[in-house]
Amino acid sequence: MDTLETGRLVLRDFALTDWEAINSILSDPDVTRFMHFAAWDEGQRRAWLEQIAQEAQEPHQIAYNRAITLRADGLLIGWFGIGGTMHPSEEGTRECGYALGRHWWGQGYMPEAARAVFAYEFSRLGTARIIAECDVLNTASARVMQKSGMHYEGTSYEVDPEGHWAGSHHYSISNKPGD
Repeated sequence: MDTLETGRLVLRDFALTDWEAINSILSDPDVTRFMHFAAWDEGQRRAWLEQIAQEAQEPHQIAYNRAITLRADGLLIGWFGIGGTMHPSEEGTRECGYALGRHWWGQGYMPEAARAVFAYEFSRLGTARIIAECDVLNTASARVMQKSGMHYEGTSYEVDPEGHWAGSHHYSISNKPGD
């Protein structure tokens, strides 16, 4: 996978040496309270890192998981993942997700990372559309999507695996001007 660079960030493949940093981020309940990572234990997080580090070596990847690092010192501050959508009927559509260490919230890092990934997806990979969703209570994530250029598509409510109603805001961005 190509390394992506912005004014303040470098988005690169994960390596096994990223364990301490990514584990610290993904084990923070404030970071993951609206994410599947919240239910993971250390073993699951370690297995995930091992898997994505291995997948990064594959020549033809379906999904990309990028370590978000500070350009100034290489410090790992987050994760950005993008891959096939859970809605396979939407050909050319990819879905993304992300997590940022709490210390770096509110500084514009995640929209900056997202814009870099979106530009790469549209210009280099030919992606037609990128979608994302967040819990209705996760206003910070919704704001990231908006600042990244994504457009609000609506809100849905579904029963989660534990039988509780859960609401999600849906956003998208297209490579076609005006969409």
